[in-house]
Formats: sequence, structure tokens, C-alpha cells
Amino acid sequence: MPFDTPIAGLDPTATVPGAVNAGQLSPFLIADLAATGKAPNGACPGDSLHAAVTLFKDCLLGCAIPLLDLGMGCALADAFANTDGLLRGRLLAFLGTVLAAHAPLTALATGPTLAEQDVISLVFASISATFCTSDLLGSDTGANILESIRRAAQVLLRRVFEVYTDQRPWILEEILASLIKLPTLKRSQSAYRIAGGKSVQFISVLLLKLLQGTAQSPEDLTAGFEGRRLPAKECRMLLQKHKKAVDAASSSTDFVIRYLIGRCVKRDSKASANETEYRGLLETFIDDCIVLLGHPQWPAAELVIRVYSLHVLELLDEEKADIGMKTLALESAGLIATHIATAQLDFEAVSKGGDASALETVLASSSLESISQFHATTTLLLEYLQSKAVGGESTGAIPLYIGNWASMLAAALLKIRQDRAGRASKTTINGVDESDAEDVDCDAEAQSNIDGGNGSDTTDSEGDDVSMGGDESGQSSGSDYEAEARESSRAKLRTSTLAARKLATDKRLAIEECLKDYVGIVKRSTKAMLHSVSYSSAVDAAKRAISLLPLYKTFDVLLARVTMALGAGQVTLRSKALRTLNQIASHRPSVLYQASVKFAINHRLQDSSPQVREAAIDLVGKHVAQNPELTSQYYDFISVRILDKGPSVRRRVIRILKDIYLLSSDHAQLVDIGVRLLQRTNDDERSVRELAMKTLQELWFAHEELVYACDEEEVSMGNSGSMFTALSPEVQRQTLKRVQVMAGVTEVAQARELGDLMAGLFEHVTTATTKAEAEGAMFVVQCMVDALFEQLLRSEESEADLSPSSSVASVTGISTATCLRFLSTLSGIAPDAVGAHSEVLGTYLKMTEASEEDTLHHVLTIFGNTLLSIPHPSAQFLGSLEGDLISLLSSSPQSILAVAIPCLCTLVDKITWNYGKLFRLFRSCALQLCHEQRLLAGGLRGTQSPKNLMRFIILAGLTCCHFSFDEHLARHKDHFKGLDAMIETTVTALMNDLLLFFASPQLPLPVQLAAIQMLGRLYIRQPPLALEPRARAVMDRVFASDSNGLKLQALRNFDDFLRADAKRYIARAKESKEQAREVDAKALVGDTGEMSEAGVGASLMQTYLDRVIDATFVSSAAALRATGFGVISLVLEQGLAHPLKCVPALIALSTSSDPHIRSKALRLHQDLNFKYASFIHSRDIEGVRKAYEYQAQLRGGPECVMGYDCSSEAKEATGRPVAFLQPLYSLLRSKRARRNDFLSLLVKIGDADIGTGAGHAASWWPDVSFVRFVAENIAGLDFKYLDEVLHVSYQVNSVIASTGSSLLHLFEDDCRAKVGGQAAVGTPSDAECKSRRATEASVSVGILFVLREFLKVHYNISESRCAGYNPSDPSNARDKPVVWHGQSGQGHIDWSAWPYAVKRMESTADYSDQRARFRHMMTGSLVSTEERAGENGSFDSHANGSGGSFIDDLALDASELELLTEQLIGDD
Repeated sequence: MPFDTPIAGLDPTATVPGAVNAGQLSPFLIADLAATGKAPNGACPGDSLHAAVTLFKDCLLGCAIPLLDLGMGCALADAFANTDGLLRGRLLAFLGTVLAAHAPLTALATGPTLAEQDVISLVFASISATFCTSDLLGSDTGANILESIRRAAQVLLRRVFEVYTDQRPWILEEILASLIKLPTLKRSQSAYRIAGGKSVQFISVLLLKLLQGTAQSPEDLTAGFEGRRLPAKECRMLLQKHKKAVDAASSSTDFVIRYLIGRCVKRDSKASANETEYRGLLETFIDDCIVLLGHPQWPAAELVIRVYSLHVLELLDEEKADIGMKTLALESAGLIATHIATAQLDFEAVSKGGDASALETVLASSSLESISQFHATTTLLLEYLQSKAVGGESTGAIPLYIGNWASMLAAALLKIRQDRAGRASKTTINGVDESDAEDVDCDAEAQSNIDGGNGSDTTDSEGDDVSMGGDESGQSSGSDYEAEARESSRAKLRTSTLAARKLATDKRLAIEECLKDYVGIVKRSTKAMLHSVSYSSAVDAAKRAISLLPLYKTFDVLLARVTMALGAGQVTLRSKALRTLNQIASHRPSVLYQASVKFAINHRLQDSSPQVREAAIDLVGKHVAQNPELTSQYYDFISVRILDKGPSVRRRVIRILKDIYLLSSDHAQLVDIGVRLLQRTNDDERSVRELAMKTLQELWFAHEELVYACDEEEVSMGNSGSMFTALSPEVQRQTLKRVQVMAGVTEVAQARELGDLMAGLFEHVTTATTKAEAEGAMFVVQCMVDALFEQLLRSEESEADLSPSSSVASVTGISTATCLRFLSTLSGIAPDAVGAHSEVLGTYLKMTEASEEDTLHHVLTIFGNTLLSIPHPSAQFLGSLEGDLISLLSSSPQSILAVAIPCLCTLVDKITWNYGKLFRLFRSCALQLCHEQRLLAGGLRGTQSPKNLMRFIILAGLTCCHFSFDEHLARHKDHFKGLDAMIETTVTALMNDLLLFFASPQLPLPVQLAAIQMLGRLYIRQPPLALEPRARAVMDRVFASDSNGLKLQALRNFDDFLRADAKRYIARAKESKEQAREVDAKALVGDTGEMSEAGVGASLMQTYLDRVIDATFVSSAAALRATGFGVISLVLEQGLAHPLKCVPALIALSTSSDPHIRSKALRLHQDLNFKYASFIHSRDIEGVRKAYEYQAQLRGGPECVMGYDCSSEAKEATGRPVAFLQPLYSLLRSKRARRNDFLSLLVKIGDADIGTGAGHAASWWPDVSFVRFVAENIAGLDFKYLDEVLHVSYQVNSVIASTGSSLLHLFEDDCRAKVGGQAAVGTPSDAECKSRRATEASVSVGILFVLREFLKVHYNISESRCAGYNPSDPSNARDKPVVWHGQSGQGHIDWSAWPYAVKRMESTADYSDQRARFRHMMTGSLVSTEERAGENGSFDSHANGSGGSFIDDLALDASELELLTEQLIGDD
């Protein structure tokens, strides 16, 4: 651009900005003259003022700002940037003229004399100047002038905004709209640094200054304070005036928030062009206001946040709100609530030991102290603000502060006067009515009366005496005592009343003094300031004063809305609500104690979305580990989620449980954590499995502290010394605590069959880790073993001394039985460590009392595992051990024989080689069995002593199973004299023949049980024998028998066999992995022995799985059911049969009352659903039927079956009964089509076929009870979305429309035929059977009808909504959440209106009664439906009105029942 180019807005003859002549500047002079207020009338006409405003606008918008916006690099910009050039000087002179014009225009805007168009011009010009920036002027004088223009423009804008109240909405809208139009660089041009070191955006500061200026000026707000006393009328006027000022600020603030929120919302599901910019502006503004909360100069920040919080609540409550805005609202709610929680802690800190809530009592005027404290706090803050105002640093905060404070004080004055007037209306003291207190100043009089030094009090007292004396003289018989009592009562009343008057007067004076001081402070100049108030003191005062404002009372409301958002229909909102709650709880953990929060979090821990469940786990886990009280509140909720189907959730729970473990001192809780972590070491997910192993390794096998705390000399002693005694007392206590927990886990593991997992853990930490870690783990195991044996020795010494032991071990409370039980577990994992001390356990083998059977069992187990690891055992010890073992065989129970004989076999075979004793034992038992076999086979006699025969079977069977007689047969034939003729091939074959014979059904049941048990042991050693026809015949006969004992033993055999088979497979896999085999012909064709053993388990289960399942549900025997379920579990875990065969059983067992069976069945079902989701649900309805039959078996018949779990645990978790089918439904819910198919099939169970079935009650009753079971399950399902409930209602309507209508027509036809005397077609028996079948079918249809009405009421769904549902187009109902509305009955369906759902129809009268009820139900339903369709109304009014739901109309009174029964003439 050439230098002589004309510039817009100036004279065309001028070529530079400085060419503005005096004539053009004359409007500025007129404006300056008008601003002084001394111009004569007519000297400043409106046209001249308009010209001044127009020139000011043109100078800014037409010249100055375009020039300043020039980018560096053009010729004109370079010329202006030249500090020695003419153009720069003229530009600075021009900007100086513009700056000078601001002052008169600002003064002129103080009075509302400007025209509307001039106001608009000033607003446009000041907004543009406020956001003007330029690199053209550099950083010298020019930059200072520009900054001065910007500040002057802000002052002008604020003044216009304050004065022209009707223009405020437009001005705010223009400012906010202009902000979005500005470039991003200008919008964030500079940060405004506040006192204290923080900074906020300039935009936020500008808006807050404008909002703070909406109140009147300080002089107006303090008018009326000057007088000593304020009459009631003036108090009310004062209150109204200041409330109006505060309301004006609130109105402008509400406009700003509404405008920004309105621009952030999507319109017609389409994002607006500036939506993102407005949302960013809103977030920045709110964040800055939160930063400014509590700062003395920014009271409008609290107002903004308070108004915004109200809009946040509206957004959260509005169902159709934009999800993006709801997310923003949740974030804001959390941010505001977090600040409130933090601020309240700051208030307590500011109080410094005083009453942090003392200021809150000002409105109540409870004490002079609170008023005085309020006075001191507010005046200190006002002095600070006034000092800033007179120093030119005013932000307009004083009017808003005074408006709030004066409103409080005026309200307090009015309350004092109202209280005093109320007392005056009831009490008159000494002839002076207290109602006159409004007009009579009795301060001095009240003080003198209280002090008792005034003559008036004496006069009053004398007057009272005279009156009382006259009263006494008028009585025939007076009592001095009664007179004194009346005088004392009057004196007390007079004193208390005067004291109350004195206190009220003092309060009034204190409040009026406070108002008076406000006036004095506002009118002070800089020189009149008594002292300077520091910023820190002002901040403390501001924090105390701001605590009175309404924002800081909204914490509970915000928390409640966030908690409600946890149940939102969208996953995004639920996750955001959990993170918001996590943010709040970080500053106030006490919110997690609230019952509503606990309930909501528990529901989210069971959410269908893994993202939500993980967020819930993060929320709880972040706080419970650091707070023991919270741990006790939420532990049950967290620990159960370790079985969550989401791997990420399970991993998070494992980490949380680790944190809880490290901080907990509750032994039971530590054991429970150990068990749950141990269970996860067998998880299907590799990452979960590895994390569980690593966690347990760190918790139980951390060795660093033990190594550091142990003496090196003691460590070097190895097995010759005790590692435990080398530890310090503190480390000993920690080690014993670890031992105690692991022992507790071992005890639980025995009951829950987790011993293999414990062994796997030990194997992992001692072999599968690095060498250093393995050695460290073995060192820990050695310390634990030493500690356990130390405890045993201490216990023996304590028992010998008959005095309490003072050892460290005894403090832990580990009993001898617990020590031995844990040692028995350790002996199978670390035999070397336990074997070093095993010799000391020999004394326990001599126990003979029955109560010590468990101890003896554990000791024998330890010896059996460690015999080969005992270092250098003495001959005396071995001989004594051998003798003790043999002596145990004569009279010990079977459980002891099961461990004593393997121990004896190992001792003889590997150490002592005294084969003669073992051979003689087996030979004697086998010969006796052969003798019994010959006698029984020849029919010579029966078994005379089944008990002895059982012992011979067990002894012979166990010795044959645990000792290889066939290997020694050739070398020791002399020991088998008498058996040679019977041993055709092998000893094992002989034993198999004997056991099969004694398992025959002709023998006593105990003998059969012993034989079958030993067959199971024998088949574990020789698996191919189990596939022989004779063995199969025995199993077939057992499962076909009625003996639960035989079935139980057969199931135990299967369980033991499958476990042993799994161990063999693992051992072979480990061996093949560790040893590199040479590839030879044998390897290529395969080892026939291994191959024959490998398929035995699969072959057995494919043959007997159906019978195993049937045996599991054959009776209510808990042992049979638990063992059968164990076999089913092993089949599924090892993949020995098709999983579909087990699905109905799993569904049924998931309804078990045994928590172990129920949880394991659920876990197995979840695993199958994860692996085979495409076909695993094809037998779900069979599973429902199986569950019903199982419940009927448990509860003693179909009459007692219910469809929901009414246990206290279930109700506590959900607040209502839980459906037995809820776990199954939770697996189906994720896939909508599969879920709807399942619901449809459930409803169709009630669609009875009236053309089949017998006519007597016993045949139809199970079907009706099954329908009721299904209906109660549907009613108890936890529906989350509207389309779930509507789909059930739709299917029920289909059944009613088809089957229900057919039944109704049939009943009506029969009724008309009987009334008309027409004979029924067919024989009487056929007609009667048909009528009965139809009546029975009507019960099922009615059950579905009651179910539908129950769902409509409890989910608050209208009939029109149900009628409008279309399953092929459910878009209007999909993903819309529904809420359960609890009604009477605690969530149960009340069958009183449909009695034959729970009781049988036995008589003809019952059948007639049912038909009458069905006709009444159907006709009423049709009429009700037509009425509702005609009204197009909501069912909610019917459900919640006086009439209730239609279910209430099903109950017939006596007259209706009699009338309807008569219509069915002929049934009697």
C-alpha cells in the first residue's frame, strides 16, 4: 500500500492518521463539556453527542483497529514500525486522541442520557478496543498507549453495562458472540494474573467485572444505614433493595450461562458450527470461576458457579438432553462438588480451632458472638476492597458483597423484631406490654432491671406484693408457702423476659452498628484508611464470608445427582459418573459411607459393560485400601468381582485385594483374600493367572526382609539349625502371621478342593521363576516349616508345664491341628524342608483316641510325603515307625488305613525292604477273601461278619494298589504260598476278580461299598481295567439301583479317577518338556501303554455322563449332589464331553443354596458362554425346567417352589428378591436377539395346549407350578431397558389374544349351551375332560396376565406404551433405561387374586370358581383396554390412582362369585 493511500473514516485529502483537523475533533470537545455537567442548556445538543459517539466509533473501528491489525511484513506496517518515521508519530498522536476521548464518553455514559443507537455504537467500539492487539507498536510508548486504550474501553463498557440496564442482555449476547468471532490468538491474548500467583483468562475477568457491576453503586446500596435504629418498615425496604441488587446480578449471570449452554447443545442431532468453540468457552469460564472462588475481589465467581450448578442439575434431570452436555454437566458437577469439599476443609483450617460454622448463625441470630464475628470478618474484607478501589484497582466487588451481607443483616433484624413481637403477644411484665418494644427504647431500663439497682424494679416488686397481698386477704384461708411460690415464679418469669429483651436489643444494636460501619468504610478515602489489610487476611475473611453463600450448601444435591447418573442408560454417562464420584471421594471419602452411594456402586460393579465395572472397581479400590472402615463397607462388593467376566476387571480386583491385604489386620479377611487369589491362579486368562501368581508370590514368599534379618552363621548351618530362630522377634511375628494366613487358606482349600492350586503355586514359586527367586522362595518355605515345628515344640512344652506359653508363636493362636494340617500340605511341596524335622512327629502315631483322628491323619500324610527325604534316619526310628504303622492296621478306621498303608508300602519298598511283613499281610487278607468267595459262590453260607470282610477288602485292596506285588512275585514266590493256584496271570488281576465278586448285589451294602471303593483305587493304578465289560456292568447296576450310597461311591470313584488322570497328564507333559526324547520307532508309533490310559477318562464320561447328571439330582442328599457336581466340573474343565450335555445341570445348580456350588456353577457357565457363545444357549429352556425340578426337590414339592431367591443376602444386595434365572439372563442380555428369544420362550411356557393332557389334578399341577415358577422368575429379573419389559408384555398379550380368547369363547359357549338345555357333543366324560383341561389351561394364561400387570405397575409403564410396541422396530424403546418402583409386597407377585396358581383345584366347585375368575379377568381386560385406547391416556394414572392396577379387580366378592357361578349351571 503506498503511503498516500486514503484511510477510511478520515478526510479524503488526508494521507496519514494524524490529519484529523480541529473541526473533526469538535464533537469530542462537546462530549467533554457535557461530561463536566456545567454546560449551559442547549450547549450540547443530542446531535452533537451523537456525532461525538459516531466519530469515536469510526476512529476506532474504521481507522485505529484496522491499522493495528496490519501484519508485519507489508510496506505500511514497516513504515509505522519505524520509530523515527513521521507516520509512527502521527499514529501515536491519533491513538492518544482516541484514548483521551474515552474519559468524557465514560463520564457521559454515567447518566442515562445517550440514545439507544449511541449506546450500541459505544458497545461495539469498546468491545473491539478491548480485544485489540498489535505487534506494530513494539514494546515502548506505543504499547503502553494501546494497553491504556484497552483498559479505558473496559471501563467504558462496564459503565454502559451498569447504567443501561435494559441493554444488558443485548450487550452480553454481543460480547459472547464477538468472542467466538475473534481469532483464537486474540481470544487467548493474555492471562490475567490474580493475587496469589494463579492466572485466569482475560475473557473470564471481563465477564465477571460486568456481572459484578450489575448491582447499584456502593453509595446507593449503603443508603439508609446512617441512622442508629432502623424501623421495621425501613428494614423491609432495605431488604428488598439489596435483594433486588443481588437478583439483578443473578439475572445477568443466568443469561450468560443459558446463552453458552444453548450454543453448546446440538440441534436436530446436528452439531452447530461453533458448538466446539462455545463449549470450550464455557469450560474455560467455569474453570476460571472455580479458581477465583474465595478470592476477595471476585464474589461474582460464586454467583456464576451457583447459577451454573442449577443448570447442571437441570441437564442431569432432563432425559432428552444432549449426551455431550450431560457429560460436561457431570464433569462440572464433580468439579464444583470437589471444590466445595476442599473449601469446607479450608474453612475449618481458617477457623483455627474456633467455630467454623459460627457465621452460619447470623440469620438465626443465635448469639452476639456470631454477629460480632460476622461484623469483624465482613468489615475487614470491605476495608481491603475499599483500599483497592480508591487505589484504582476496583473490580466492582463491593456492591455485590454489600448486597448479600445487607440482605442477611436486614433479614436478621426483621427476625429479631418478629420474635420480640411474638413474645409480647403472650406476656405482659409489670403492666408494660412488650409489643411496645418496637417504639420504646428501653435499653437502659432493661439493663437496670436486670442489675436490680433501679427504683422501678422495686416499684414493680412492691406492686406485685400489694396485688398478691390483696389476693391473700380476700381468701378465707391462705398459705404463705403458696404466696412465696407464686412470687418466686413471677420473679423468674420477669427476669427471663427482661434478659431476652436485653439480648434482643443488644443483637439489634450490633447489627445496626455493622451496617453503619459499612457506610463509613465505603465513604473513606485513601488518607482516611486506618490501617492496611494484608492480602492473606483478606483471603481468610473472604473464605469465611463466602461460606455463608448458597453455593456451599449444594454439595449434597450435587452428590445426589451424580449418584443418580450412575444408573443412566448410556455407558458413557455411567462411566463418567463413576469417575466424577471418584473425584469427589478423593476430597471427601465419607461420601462412600452413604447408603445410596453404596447401593449405586454395587449395581455398577455388576454392570453389563466391562468399562463401567472397571471404573467402579477403580473408584472403590482407590479408597478402600487406605481406609480400614471403607474396607469393611465395600470388601464384599469388591471381592466377588474377582470372578468378573472381564479380564481387566479381574486384574484390577487382584491389585486392590493386594493393597487391602498389606494393610489389613483381620485374619478372616486375609484368609479370604488368599483363597480368592489362589482361585485365580487357575484362571482361563493368562494375564490374570500370571498376575495372581505374582501377587501371591509377593505376599507370601517375599524373602528379602527374612534374608536381611537372619544371621549369616545361622543360614550357613542349613538343615542342622532353625532358620526361624535366627530371625529377630519382629520378623518372627511377621513370619508367623504369614504362616497363620497360609494355614487358614490351606484349611479352606481342603473344604473347597483347592489343594492342587496350592501345590501348583508352590511349584511355580520354587521352579518356574528365576533361580534367585526360587532360592528365596525355598528359604521362606524353610522358615515357615521351622516356625511350625517350633510352634509344635512350644505347644508340647506348654502342655507339659500346664502353664500358658509365653513364646511368640503362641501369641499367633496357631493350634496343633492347624500346624499339622499346614505341614501336611507343605510336605507334598517341599519334602526336604519338612523331612528334616519329621522324626519329632513319631509321638503322634501312638494316639489312640477318636478325637485325635485328624491329627493322626495329617501325621501319616507327612510321613508318606517325606519318608524319602528324611536325612540319615536311624534304624531305631525306622523300626519304631514300621511297628507303629503295622499296629495301626488292626483297629484304625478306614480314613487312617487310606494313608497308613501307602506310607507302610513306601517304607518297606524304598527304605527297610522288609517285604515279608507286607507279603504276609496281603496273603492273609487275600486268602481270607478267597475263602469267603468260595463259600458264597457255593451257597454254603452267607457272610457272618460284614465288618471283618470289609476290613479284609480294604487292606488287600490298598496294599495291592500301593505296592507292586507283580514285580516281586517271581523273586519271592515263597511268600505267596496258597495263592499260587489262584493267581492265573497277575496279582492285580486276582484282586480285580475278587473285588468284582464282592461288589455283587447279593452281598450286604457295606461290603459292596468297600469293594466298589477299592475298585476305584485299583482302576486309578490300572486304568484299562475300568473299560472291561465286567467293570461296566457293575457301574450300570449301581446307577440303575435305588441306593444313594452306591451312587455316591461310584461318583467318588469317577472324581478320584479324573483327578488322578489329570495329574498323570500334567506329569507326562512336564516330563516331555523337560527331557528331550530321541526320535525312534517307538516314539513315532506311540507308546501303546500311555495311549491306552489316555482315553479311559473320556470314554467313561461319554458313557456315564448322563447318569452322573441324573444321580446328581436324584435326591436332596447334599453329599451326592456335591460329588456329582465335582465330576461334572472336571468333565467340563478337562473337555471330556460335549459341553451342551452339562448346560441344563449348570443352570439348575446355579440356583443352589450352597454358595460354593452356586458360584462354581456360575463360573463354569460363564466360561462356556465365553468359549461357545454361538451354540451354548440352545438348551436354556431345558435348563429352566431342570432348575424348577431341582427347586421342587429341595423344597419338598411343586407347591413350595418359588421363582426368586428370598434370602437376606440377595435382598440386601438388590433391595428386592432376585430371580433364580438372573445369572442366566445376565449372560443373554448382551445380545438383544438372543435375549428376546429367551424371553419369548419363557412366556410361551404359559401358553398351554388345551387339546392334550389328562383331566385329573395330579397331571396338570406340575405344569401350572412350572408356569408360576417362570412367571416369578420373569418378575424378579433385573430389567435395565424399556424394550425388555415391553417385549415380555408383547408376548403375554399374544398368548392372551390367542389362547385366552379361545378359552373365553369356549367357556361362554358351554355356559350358553347349559342355560339353553343343549346337550354337549360327545360322551359326558369327554366333555367333562375337555372342560377340565380348558379350566386348567386358563390358570396358566391368568398367571401370565398377572405377570404383565405386575411389570406395568412396578416399572411404571402405560398400557398405551405396551400396545404401541413393535418387536420388529423397537427403536423407540431401545436403550431407554427403566427403574424399578418398589411397591407393597417387597417385590413379590401377590397371587391372592389368582388363588389356583398356588393351590390345587380338587373339587368341581374349584373348577367352577376358576372359570368364573377367568371370565371376569378377560372381560374386564377387554373393557379396560378399550377405555384406555379411547382415552389415549397413560396407565400410570390407573396404576397409581385409587383403583390401583387391574390385578386388584381380579378378586371377586361373594355376590359376584355366586352370580358368575350360577351362569355356569350344570358344573355342580
